[in-house]
Amino acid sequence: MELTFNDDWEAISSAFHRMFAGLGDVSLDNDLLAFKSTPPSVPTGISITKKGALVANMPLHTIQSTFDNISFSSEGTALTLEGPTSSYTYTIPNELLALRSL
Repeated sequence: MELTFNDDWEAISSAFHRMFAGLGDVSLDNDLLAFKSTPPSVPTGISITKKGALVANMPLHTIQSTFDNISFSSEGTALTLEGPTSSYTYTIPNELLALRSL
């Protein structure tokens, strides 16, 4: 299901929390959703503002852009952001997903 940043912030926040729960530091507030892995796990993170601005950090990879819509994979392992001229998919690294089986 595709959600719109301007209209669906509560649903986006809830899905974001479910996706990253137990995998690192998750913070949610009225303007920003953020995830950051904790050492010794693979360093990664993603932050999304209520206006759809994104900052994602993975080794050797950084992106800064603004998007209109977000969708979450049914498996809870990826999210996709869509804008008028671009899209971006963030996938949780397998090293972090392994934490769910501990």
